[in-house]
Amino acid sequence: MNTRLSRRQFARQSAAWIAVAASGSALSSQSGCSRIAGRSSGAALPAKRVGRAGQPRSFRFTMLDAAGKPMGEWQRRSIYAADLHFEPERQKNALQPDGTTEITTSIPACSFHAKIPVADFGDVWVIADNEGEGYRTEAKGVLDFVAEAARSRRADVARYLKAHPRVPFSRECRERFQAAEDALARAARAAGADAARLHMEALAHGLWAGELAVVEQARHAISRMKPRRKFLFGCNTFQYKPDTPYAELFPQVMNYGTLPFYLASLERIEGQPNYDRVDTILAWCEKIGIRPKGHPLWWGHEAGIPPWLAGADWPDARRHCVRVVGRSVERYRGRIDWWDVINEAHDWANGLNFTQDQEIEITRICCDTARAKNDKALAVVNNCAPFGEYAAQGRVYKGPIHERVFTPLAYLERLIESGVEFDVVGVQIYFPARDMMAIGKLLDEYQRFGKPVHITELEVRTNPGRGGVEWHAPFSEKIQADWMEWFYTLAYARPQIKAITWWDFAEPAFIRSGAFLDENQRPREIFHRLKALKKSWGLAS
Repeated sequence: MNTRLSRRQFARQSAAWIAVAASGSALSSQSGCSRIAGRSSGAALPAKRVGRAGQPRSFRFTMLDAAGKPMGEWQRRSIYAADLHFEPERQKNALQPDGTTEITTSIPACSFHAKIPVADFGDVWVIADNEGEGYRTEAKGVLDFVAEAARSRRADVARYLKAHPRVPFSRECRERFQAAEDALARAARAAGADAARLHMEALAHGLWAGELAVVEQARHAISRMKPRRKFLFGCNTFQYKPDTPYAELFPQVMNYGTLPFYLASLERIEGQPNYDRVDTILAWCEKIGIRPKGHPLWWGHEAGIPPWLAGADWPDARRHCVRVVGRSVERYRGRIDWWDVINEAHDWANGLNFTQDQEIEITRICCDTARAKNDKALAVVNNCAPFGEYAAQGRVYKGPIHERVFTPLAYLERLIESGVEFDVVGVQIYFPARDMMAIGKLLDEYQRFGKPVHITELEVRTNPGRGGVEWHAPFSEKIQADWMEWFYTLAYARPQIKAITWWDFAEPAFIRSGAFLDENQRPREIFHRLKALKKSWGLAS
């Protein structure tokens, strides 16, 4: 049974456990005053963006498709409120008999997100934010969500184009923007189904214009940069076998490899870890010049919770954490110096049922223990579901659902506020169902902590799934490669992003059909596209 302690009590007890396990090794101060040579003393605390509540206000939306008919129940239920920095509030939605959706929010300047099918673009989350101002007063009457989203997107693109006057935006980008403006102007003079069609048309053109704008701006920025020769292009190495196409092709596009440290497999029997697989992969990485990273040292998922750890109380969990983190880091000191020290501890994977204070403290233990065992250890705090929709929906993968569910951004803010010393913000992006402009804005949010950002896990598939259009066209090898090329371009153009790890190099992949190599270990289009992209940036394979 977990015991709720004050933050001061947590810090004292955590320090005691680490001191015992570190066998006399010097630990960095929890206050952030003592750090490894060459590292900063910690990022400046960002302006707090979580917990600003105002008076509850209600909004009512209608959600119409391109034919002017109400969208389905799922789309109507998907809508949630967030602030202007992607921090959501728990959904308070009510479907009304007239087909509208009423949503109540206490966020003073809020935006609304909903996942809807947008004709000529895909089934994506779109945002209505009152043209960037946020909704600050309760609206009178019913708002047309698609119309609000279309106007908000048009304003967003207009600001972006104005902010980058030196970028030679393409004719298609500018024509798409003009088409969005024209459709909105015609919609203002129309009614009924005609207005709904024009609003959807304006939204689609706006989504395209925004994506083209951010990608073209990134390409322009890259053209003015020197090649980033230290940039890391990675993949997990879990399926490595010698004398296979995998072993031959991997170093042609990758210089960074993630090695498996899943505790349920690594230490099936308490106190008897088996590092044979890690040793085999690591020897290969060292032979061919691949930088290795260990993943994950601690994870509240069944893959990170062997039977002997399941059900552990807080003192036992803390003791085991110090032991298993310290053991692996010490064993590979000088060979593996980079670590995903903790994975998805922002309520999403909390299989040991920690309180949120305990999640913060277990993160501190992971970071400080790694550094105690290797003063060159680079501590990556890895986060998933970066837009935080799950927190709006009040759900997690595993563990308790707290009153206010941590999003990755809220969790990172708490780490900074609590003086937890980590080095890198890790961001997973699986199949986000967001357009590239929204993804670019989100990446900016993760950069505000003043630390390097690694895209630690990333994947989209090649098969069309259930047959829907999720981004531009049904997913295929070409669409997957297009998505990869645009995303990598956005990331590479941002100096604070230092690494991208596509999650699977060969099938079977975590996202089925998402790997670089197919079931016969033949390269898919994404392999050739990344090779060409790196060459265009002046990076040798």
